[in-house]
Amino acid sequence: MADETPGRRRIIVDGSNLATEGRNAPSLAQLDEAIRDFLEEHPGFTAADVTVVVDATFGHRIDPSEVPAFEQALEHGEMITPPAGAVGRGDGFILRIAEKSGALVLSNDSFQEFHVERPWLFEPGRLIGGKPVAGVGWVFTPRTPVRGPRSRSVTAQSRREAKAAELEAVGGPVDAVAAAPPPARRAKKAATAATGATPPGGAPAGEAAAKKAAVKKAATKKAAVKKAAATTAAAKKAAAETTPTRKAAAKAAAKTIPTKAAPAAKAAKAAKAAKAAKATKTTEATKTVKTAKKAPAAKAAKAAPAAKAAKTAKAPARGARAATTPEPGTGEGPGPGGTPTRAAEALNDPATFVRFVAGHLVGTTFEGRVVSFTSHGAHVDVDGMLCHVPLRGLGDPPPQKARLVLAKGASRTFVLVSLDAKQRRAELALAPPPG
Repeated sequence: MADETPGRRRIIVDGSNLATEGRNAPSLAQLDEAIRDFLEEHPGFTAADVTVVVDATFGHRIDPSEVPAFEQALEHGEMITPPAGAVGRGDGFILRIAEKSGALVLSNDSFQEFHVERPWLFEPGRLIGGKPVAGVGWVFTPRTPVRGPRSRSVTAQSRREAKAAELEAVGGPVDAVAAAPPPARRAKKAATAATGATPPGGAPAGEAAAKKAAVKKAATKKAAVKKAAATTAAAKKAAAETTPTRKAAAKAAAKTIPTKAAPAAKAAKAAKAAKAAKATKTTEATKTVKTAKKAPAAKAAKAAPAAKAAKTAKAPARGARAATTPEPGTGEGPGPGGTPTRAAEALNDPATFVRFVAGHLVGTTFEGRVVSFTSHGAHVDVDGMLCHVPLRGLGDPPPQKARLVLAKGASRTFVLVSLDAKQRRAELALAPPPG
């Protein structure tokens, strides 16, 4: 590394990062040791080439015994802090100095939120990391910034903005929803479905639902007609089987007529009985056919009111179920087993929340003090605002308990992940570990 480093090139030191490496609170003594070891390992640099930048809260977090030495270093210009209200705070100020002077950066941070606007961070040898090794001292090595979730989010947003700008430049329509992040697109889609508005390039949601219902109704009617036809065919077959043929009737009559010398009166009586029997059977067969023909029509007429009643009964049931279903995010409605649940209470008062939102943007990093632990994370105090840090924001994979990563009363660097105006909450995540 010493042979590759230009003799008079500057080195910008991320003082807050190195002073906190492997510790819960920064140490001025550890930072001084890191700078001395670096100059000793890299003779191409001198103390005049080193610029140490620490954040504005550094003096409040170090041990009280180190405060006089820290104030003296500030007076002599050995350390500097970013100006009040600087965009990106300490990290942004460090990268601005390095970009302006072409300097190297000594830090274990990956500066993920600056990957789009500071692509030079990925230049070989531009970023150097270091860690203290027991019995050896500080060991320094070139680094490549890690592309984590924050980096991917910033990069995706930059691409969407570039696409929107390109469409606007050529005079094409700019779809604000297409240029917005995925949550915004999902929100608009849900609103369109709820209001029945016409989505881009499609039919109104209400019209589509009506068309679908009509198709379903036609399919049901077709199935009923098909079933009635099958019933009629079965009835005709049964009637045909019960109707005796002329041949069978004649045979039965012949059996009843005496073939030998029988009185004429007896023969005539037998013929009359056979004729009556034949007439009775024919009448019964005719009635069977008529009854079979009427059965499908009667069954269909009876089924129609039943189907209509069932449909009417379902509609109120669906309405009742919808009435008891809470809107997403309200925290109200029936809980497990039908037990009503109470809405979640706001974590901060309105004035505190508004003041916090005015001074902090999503994605920015800042210092916070751990004040308590919960079953699913911890609460952090940031300038009087009580923020929540879930377990998923404390590592990947998340720890089982927040106290395994955080110490109560300790100050750590966090990144603002999201804001919930309804509950006046702010979700934080532990700033990504350097390297």
